[in-house]
Amino acid sequence: MFVLVVLVLFGIGGAYFATQNTQTASITLANYSYSGIPLYLIALGSLLVGFVVSWLISLVDGVSSYFRIHGKDSALKDAHKEVAELTKRVHQIELENERLRAESGHPADDKSL
Repeated sequence: MFVLVVLVLFGIGGAYFATQNTQTASITLANYSYSGIPLYLIALGSLLVGFVVSWLISLVDGVSSYFRIHGKDSALKDAHKEVAELTKRVHQIELENERLRAESGHPADDKSL
């Protein structure tokens, strides 16, 4: 609802601006001359071009952030996989130690002291 109110206010402001700036102007762009364009269209067109350029810059930044986050997610997933493999290997080594202690006849370390 708030967005609708803001859009209506901007619309009213744009309409007021258009009624105040009905003079015509000419624009030259790449050796092409356009004359008789109302001043309010030039101002609103410039605003629209600014919005589009801003959106494109934001889009490029968003894509860049996505790829950076995706790379970090992959690295984190690889690190978790390595931790799981190392934990499994530590468990296997502990079992091997217990088996060797049992075979040699040495008592297991008493960790309750």
